[in-house]
Amino acid sequence: MMQLAEKDKTLLATTKADVEANWKTKKWGLIATEMEKSGGGKYPADFLQKEWKKMDAARVAAEEAAAGGEALLAAAVEAVENDNENQDEDEGEGEEEGEGDE
Repeated sequence: MMQLAEKDKTLLATTKADVEANWKTKKWGLIATEMEKSGGGKYPADFLQKEWKKMDAARVAAEEAAAGGEALLAAAVEAVENDNENQDEDEGEGEEEGEGDE
């Protein structure tokens, strides 16, 4: 079984971080180039990266708001259902009392 030498563990971590940082820069450059080739405007890579972060943050916020709205709706439906059940129980008790009075 192959094992990574202790001295190479640190090298692996720093090399990975360097490659990922370099890739991130190249990735957004490629995105900018492909957008322009596809008929989009010409934008700097760092601008597109910032715009993407804004768009993604807005998407996440919208999803969270929708989830919050769904939770609020579910709570409201549950409250109405519980209220209806309580009313049904109250009506049933009234009928039983009324039957004994006759």
